[in-house]
Amino acid sequence: MDRKPRILQIFHDHKDPFRTVARQYAHSFVDCDVKTIFLRGPQSADLAKSIYGEVEFLTLDARSLRGLKLEPARLIRQIIGENPPDIIIAHRYKPFFVALLLNRRLDIGCVIGVMHEFGFLKRMGRALLSRFWKDNVHLVGVSRPVCDEVIRQQPHLDGRVHVVHHSIEAPVLHDSVSARHELGIPLGNYCYGVIGRLVEKKNHELLLSAFARLDGDEVLALVGDGELKEHLKKQAKKLGIADRVVFCGARDQARKYMKAFDTFVLPSTEQEAFGVVLLEAMSASTPILSTDAPGPASVVGDAARTFKCGDVDDLTLQLKAMRELSNEQAAQIAKQGLARLGQEFSISIMVQRIRELPPVLKHAPVSI
Repeated sequence: MDRKPRILQIFHDHKDPFRTVARQYAHSFVDCDVKTIFLRGPQSADLAKSIYGEVEFLTLDARSLRGLKLEPARLIRQIIGENPPDIIIAHRYKPFFVALLLNRRLDIGCVIGVMHEFGFLKRMGRALLSRFWKDNVHLVGVSRPVCDEVIRQQPHLDGRVHVVHHSIEAPVLHDSVSARHELGIPLGNYCYGVIGRLVEKKNHELLLSAFARLDGDEVLALVGDGELKEHLKKQAKKLGIADRVVFCGARDQARKYMKAFDTFVLPSTEQEAFGVVLLEAMSASTPILSTDAPGPASVVGDAARTFKCGDVDDLTLQLKAMRELSNEQAAQIAKQGLARLGQEFSISIMVQRIRELPPVLKHAPVSI
């Protein structure tokens, strides 16, 4: 190929974690011509500067992404003009559907849909459509369980589904005292912490129920906001633990507060596909207690303590066990987390896995 391969990546919006994902995927193709398009969300010059290649913000409204999505496909076709991309990488289903429309009309090398959650092809219409995809369409899942679900439901896609894990950039962390001060967490108390949206799949209700069974001076910090905030506050009050639960609210770059916690807890349901926050805890050397749901379990491996997903008794038991760890034992868990992070989830490994995908090797072989 005399010219540089052309890479187009399409995102629904640039809410976290997708601004980070956009940077990482774009920087995986520094030897190519890269264009990134965000269908929704406001213009952001700072974000555009942080992403390798050209960046376009279409600032579409929600109505444009309903139904057949002809408007975003038309706009993107105008942007790419007479130079169709060699590879389209589309994150989440709606951008992927737009990519499929473009793939029907243009001479594109391959289309890759990135599955960030379970249920990518769960809807009947999506599953049926997958039987009519062109042969150049592939899927990437952020964890092995996400990929296994699709292959189990749609066995005709076997061989076209690949795993590329998330990775994280090196964090800038607050020290434990500064982090607790900013979050309103008392000093001196053992602190269990969780970072994530206050929504059903994160299973904060289970964590509150288990925490209420502890009879020490521990505190629980919930960093995040969401539709269940008031419900969870009422639950904490009903359980008699309102004075030991700190609702910290949503925070920009919440991972920088990770050292506020003695133990990071991920109580999510089986709907959790990965759990980037687990990588953030590993990076901060914070010991982890995680659900054993398939997605998170594939992330932590043997670098965390786990409890049976949805089991309040086991979660209670493991919360107590984390509190009882010696400093040496806690440090060992943190050390294992750092080692696993470096071995499986570094940016360099993510880039390598992206560039070694069969459709990428075919249409954008490494040239540097």
